[in-house]
Amino acid sequence: MSWFSRNRHWLLLALVAVTTVLAVGTVGVGLVAVLAGLAGGAGLGAVLGDVALVLSIAALLVAADVAFALAFLVTLARRASLPSLPENDRVADGFERAERIVPPLSRLALADRFAVSTETRRERLKERYVDGEITEVEYERRLQALLAEADDAVASAGDQIEADLAAGGEQTTARRAADSGTTSTELESDAE
Repeated sequence: MSWFSRNRHWLLLALVAVTTVLAVGTVGVGLVAVLAGLAGGAGLGAVLGDVALVLSIAALLVAADVAFALAFLVTLARRASLPSLPENDRVADGFERAERIVPPLSRLALADRFAVSTETRRERLKERYVDGEITEVEYERRLQALLAEADDAVASAGDQIEADLAAGGEQTTARRAADSGTTSTELESDAE
């Protein structure tokens, strides 16, 4: 982990502070310049030109400030270690929909944090069977479906890990090829 990765939140906070000070300073200096122009008898066109310049620079600084503040909040949310959250299907589904609508939210993995675990679902199913809400046949059928779903999730996670490792290996090969001035196929054939 690089120094930048470990201290990203502090750097973003510093950028928020700097852009805030610059935005406020720009507006202050611009206000003084406009008032000096009006007091000095400058023409209306010159004063409006100064106002437009100050407002455009201030708008850029405020936009940068907002972007840095959002990045800072996202970084803090990622670093936060949340206590064990209650498992709730409705909340997990809500976060899942929000992550589909706003893809950057998926980095926080809130839907996964609230999702009901396979073990909890199995315990709930067992309680329903013991309470007599479902028959033994229905219990067995639902248990098999639950276990199959869990196996599929594990298999797809394994496939994703393999794909990520393969992609990382391809990037590493391409990076080594770029560094050495050879093609990636030459490096792969040398490795074999």
